Amino acid sequence: MNEPYVRTALAQAALEFAPPLIRKTLLEESDFRKEYDFEVKPVLSFGVSGVSVQRSILFEAVRKVLTGKLVKAVTDTDGQKWKLKNISAEEELPKFVLSRGKQRFVLPYFAALSPDSTTRLRFLEKVTSDVNLPSSSQEAWRNVLAERSLEDDEIDSFHRELRDTPIAKAQSILRQVQDGQIGISSLVPTSRRYYERLVGVYSGSTSIGDYAASSGRTLFAQLSTWRPYDGFLLSLLLSSHSSITAEINIDHMDSEDFLRVFDLLDKHGDRTSQLGAIEVGLYILSSRPEIEPGLIRLIEQIRDDDIDRQASGFKLLSALFLLVDGELSRTRLFSAEPPFYRRLVALSQAALIHRQLLNSGIDIEKFCEWSFNIRYEQYCMQSLTDMRIEPRWNPNLAMASQIKADYFGRIMIAAKNFEGNINGKLSNLVLGIGPGSLHSLSKFPLPYFPGPLEGAEEAPNILPSVISEAIETQLDAVEVGPSSFIALVNSALIFRVSSDQAELAADALKLGNYRLTNVEDRSQLLATLNGLATVAAVARSRALADELRILIRRYRSGAQYALSIEEIIRICLVAAASRADLNDWRDFTGDWLTELAFGYLEDDEGEVFHSHLQCLCHAVPDLWVSCGRADAALRSYIASWHPG
Repeated sequence: MNEPYVRTALAQAALEFAPPLIRKTLLEESDFRKEYDFEVKPVLSFGVSGVSVQRSILFEAVRKVLTGKLVKAVTDTDGQKWKLKNISAEEELPKFVLSRGKQRFVLPYFAALSPDSTTRLRFLEKVTSDVNLPSSSQEAWRNVLAERSLEDDEIDSFHRELRDTPIAKAQSILRQVQDGQIGISSLVPTSRRYYERLVGVYSGSTSIGDYAASSGRTLFAQLSTWRPYDGFLLSLLLSSHSSITAEINIDHMDSEDFLRVFDLLDKHGDRTSQLGAIEVGLYILSSRPEIEPGLIRLIEQIRDDDIDRQASGFKLLSALFLLVDGELSRTRLFSAEPPFYRRLVALSQAALIHRQLLNSGIDIEKFCEWSFNIRYEQYCMQSLTDMRIEPRWNPNLAMASQIKADYFGRIMIAAKNFEGNINGKLSNLVLGIGPGSLHSLSKFPLPYFPGPLEGAEEAPNILPSVISEAIETQLDAVEVGPSSFIALVNSALIFRVSSDQAELAADALKLGNYRLTNVEDRSQLLATLNGLATVAAVARSRALADELRILIRRYRSGAQYALSIEEIIRICLVAAASRADLNDWRDFTGDWLTELAFGYLEDDEGEVFHSHLQCLCHAVPDLWVSCGRADAALRSYIASWHPG
């Protein structure tokens, strides 16, 4: 059994059953290949040209040219002959071109194969600075290149290091979009190392504020030291929360750099970076008054973005966030971190993609439709399960209209914080109440709902006594209907609602015999049920969640306002956030979903339900413990519905 060929055969058989990503990752590791005696002959392809060359052949030709040969012949995988030549000037770093007739390809990053250590180290300094490779990685490669040139496998590792940087990824996305070859794997890479370089390393923070003051501050300091202008632009990609923009380092920025940034963002800026620049701009306005015109233009651009038009920046941002967050959920890359960190990654990557798409000429409307559809279900189910940890944010709050309202709220809050810096036209825009002001165009309370990184934070506002009295009065009414819960439901995401108030609502449902009177229409009923589920979640009220479950049973198959299985699943998952403990949450969710799975289903509800269940259990595998029977029941239902 210890014979080498046996071990190789067993490893080969195991790889056949491994997921493609794991198989690819293992085969890329030279130590793994050596241990199991795998011989691979990697092939390098040149874009969409269809031209491919065996890696070992090309690298050997590069080495020959670097030792002084002017031109070296290279044979591609189709047997065609190509010429490899170094076209750099005498004092320049080597630059290679592969040509055949009129076809010509410029080859990057191969000076690391040079026999001259000075050339190798000059090359390393340039390329790592261009992409802002972390100093620890630079040092590791510098130690190797000071001694020798890279081996073939090391070249691949080196290139992956460079690709795993925000600068290189942005360039790659733009090229692929322009070539019409973009796919979800290009937009949302599976490298954890890449995302840690984009937003910083997670180090145990329990809130976005703590994270901003630790990892965020460290990242921004490094970016500003690297290149103030480019570093500021990269920092702004993380502007999905005001605590992050407050930490952005601007010590090395001069007035010219600020003006360049505001001009760029006005013409080609993603919405996230524009908001970050506005918050930073309001903070520094008193010392940098020259940025005011650019600041006004950015605010007006956000104000005037029509979410119903085809090229809406908010619509694109929403679609991209859903795409990235859903894909991160599918790959489970950050399943061990709190939801706010994964969402920070998703929002920052969405901003990076957004910025590239604006320069690509792509059909934004079609791209939004594709982005929204491809991962929406996984995004939605993941976000609903996240509510156990961060109950104040739900997936509906990522729609374009709410993102725009959230941006309005952040700008108005920042303006109030730096009111002394503001006057004239800018004051009318961000502090005034006249026509065209943000306040006049805001619909209360939407600008003050929690943002995607605030789901774990307690509501900042104490419930006013007048609203508290209104809640008690409404819940004490003789008839229990939608109007009984208006004050409570409308306060849930704005003010601190106590478990005592939630339990008053639970008592009202019991006293009303689990029936709501004076329901005007189906939409009012749904709004009430979803609102009560939200109250149960934010107040962590197990009692209200339990009573709501009984109420839902009455309406599941009601003749007048029958609820769909999808609507009930959403209510169930929101109400389940009343349980913060994983086991309690798992049991409550599993029991309710199992009850639904064994209940009445019609048409394609079984398939919809089963698809949602698969996404839920992928997001939180612990759910299989309590949802196994539901899965079996749904499979049986689907089989009976499609007997073929």
